[in-house]
Amino acid sequence: MVSSYTAYLAADRNYVKTLKAMSASGPVQRDLEYFVENIGKVSTGDQLVDDPKLYRFVMTAFDLESQIFAKGLIRKIFKEGIQDPLSLANRMTDNKFKTMAKAFAFAEVGDYNVNKPEFVTAIVKKYLEVKIEAKAGEENVAVRLGLYFDRAAPNVSNWYAVLADRALREVVRVGLGLPQAMNSAGPDQLVKILEDRYDIADFKDAEKRDKLIKKFTLLYDLENGVSGPDMGRVALFNPINPSGGRGQIITIDPSTLGAITRFS
Repeated sequence: MVSSYTAYLAADRNYVKTLKAMSASGPVQRDLEYFVENIGKVSTGDQLVDDPKLYRFVMTAFDLESQIFAKGLIRKIFKEGIQDPLSLANRMTDNKFKTMAKAFAFAEVGDYNVNKPEFVTAIVKKYLEVKIEAKAGEENVAVRLGLYFDRAAPNVSNWYAVLADRALREVVRVGLGLPQAMNSAGPDQLVKILEDRYDIADFKDAEKRDKLIKKFTLLYDLENGVSGPDMGRVALFNPINPSGGRGQIITIDPSTLGAITRFS
């Protein structure tokens, strides 16, 4: 069998080609066209949630597809926004919810962001990235984890955020050679261990990320064997707890997305 590291290198090397092929495939192309043509017609979170196609597209783009059933939760997140420190989005365990609310900013600016072409383009790109990673995971979950880590890790600035993201935590744990038993330790203890092992600022360095991903894929095969996907590993992409309080996980700066949050 092909090692996870070899499979990851192939996926990384062919990423642009895969991106083009993915966007041109029938079902995905229809999803993209529908999103582009209709996202500008909504001005509230409720309207977005009420459109099944738009809703699934957005939840997928923000790595929240596993929470698609939680419509009431998502409505509340969009309605409250992020200005109030006590808003639901600001109290969530998983910061992906806050990231989504901040990017769309329905509570703050209505339909302003969804009518910006660069914003729409950025969301489409995010959607394709997630779809490519999921497709890779059908063959080898370690490859999906590696691709996800390379995309998400540069936006993480503290270890608590890593611990709150199952997928990031798994890449770090395996990549640093830590035992599965570490997951039973308290967060403060884990943060101390991770701080002693690795400088989180290195997440922003592509070469250092590559080195950690290489270690992860090699050690992953030693720990799990070279295999296809299994549901336990796929579950790593589910939020840990949709209703707690913690620091950020995967931060998408709205300015990077082309979004502008305006306050009256």
